[in-house]
Amino acid sequence: MIDSLLRYNTNAPRYTSYPPANLFQEAKSKEQVQKLWLDSNVLLPETLSFYFHIPFCVKRCLFCGCTSDTLHDEFFRNAYFEALHQEMNEKLSWINKERKISQIHFGGGTPTSVPLVELEKILCHLKENFEFQENAEVAIEINPATLTGEMLKNLAQMGFNRVSYGVQDFDLEILKNIGRDSSLIAIPELLSLTRELGFKGINIDLVYGLPGQTEEGFAKTIEKAIEASSDRIALFSYAHVPWMRPEQKKLEAFAIPEAKTKMALFLNAREAFLKAGYLAVGMDHFVKPSDALANASLSGMLHRNFQGYCTRETTGQVYAFGASAISQFDNAYVQNIHNSAEYVKRIQNGQMTEIRAQELSHEQRVLRNVIERLMCNNRLKLSDNEKVVVSEGWKRLLALESEGLLNQLNENEIVATELGSLVIRYLAMQLDPLMQTQKREGVFSQTI
Repeated sequence: MIDSLLRYNTNAPRYTSYPPANLFQEAKSKEQVQKLWLDSNVLLPETLSFYFHIPFCVKRCLFCGCTSDTLHDEFFRNAYFEALHQEMNEKLSWINKERKISQIHFGGGTPTSVPLVELEKILCHLKENFEFQENAEVAIEINPATLTGEMLKNLAQMGFNRVSYGVQDFDLEILKNIGRDSSLIAIPELLSLTRELGFKGINIDLVYGLPGQTEEGFAKTIEKAIEASSDRIALFSYAHVPWMRPEQKKLEAFAIPEAKTKMALFLNAREAFLKAGYLAVGMDHFVKPSDALANASLSGMLHRNFQGYCTRETTGQVYAFGASAISQFDNAYVQNIHNSAEYVKRIQNGQMTEIRAQELSHEQRVLRNVIERLMCNNRLKLSDNEKVVVSEGWKRLLALESEGLLNQLNENEIVATELGSLVIRYLAMQLDPLMQTQKREGVFSQTI
């Protein structure tokens, strides 16, 4: 199995968007951005998802690919949040107030590295402008190394009901390699407390392929993750991209698992999670059968965006705020400037914060939809109209049947085999006309 998988270990997009974010076009003007926001009001889905990028961390972990800064002084931190509220003041006025909030997500960085009152102010700002849908999801990403029980209690009181803990690995030596501290509260006790406080969803993030990881050591991490019994487990691949993240060069002082070992780490973990009763969802998630993602996956209603896997029931069009944040509309993507200091400066000077605005053609919207369906469900059924747009990509995809990556059910429908589902990015790439001419090495991470 490993040798077969390595045949398809190539550089490819992760397809959290289409086109991939690094290929978005440059934003033209503030008027263009405003029109895209306004136009989204009459598109589907009607509900609102909000994303807030909190770029601060107590310290930067060497493996991380997120847009983040170590904590600046209090003056800059205050300036950042003032700028974020100014951005909200302007852009919330572009959204129809009759639309309801179904989802809010705080990412980073480490959102809990700042005083929690700053997060509460953002939630209050939204409540002053919009009504929340019943059972709206309010989620936050947390580094457990900085989380106390009192902080978690405050988050629950503020209305947060879903949490994602960046555990990465239970091995303290591996955490030391990547410059990360261990959890303040032992993970099993932390998850128990999280449940007691009424959170309806708990996720643990793990990373395979980190410097120093071995099959034996990572097996112990997987065993501890299963014992902790979180609702969802995300098993992400470490992407060694020092040309994008120069600090990752420091990690080359340790033994970075080579491709065969890395693939074994994933396959062994996958087998253990399935044996423990978890269901495999998408590329890299494992969920309990009672989790909403399980039902969404089984019914073909799984959705995926820059915040991860979610259900179409809770996810609306995404309106994003803060440095590097990407708004995801039915008709476009709009991205803010990455650098947080430049973001603040632009807000203070009344300048547009957007650096990219990708307006989607009909063909791009069709390609985005079919690629997402394949990536989420490991199967794809095309309408006749979609088949016209996908065109040569469908022929490239069907050719993989001879390699054992998929089975063609009829002229318009395929299903990935077990082998194909493990290299689903490779399958999706066949549908993408950009990847037939675009340079990929040094631009995209490897699929394994």
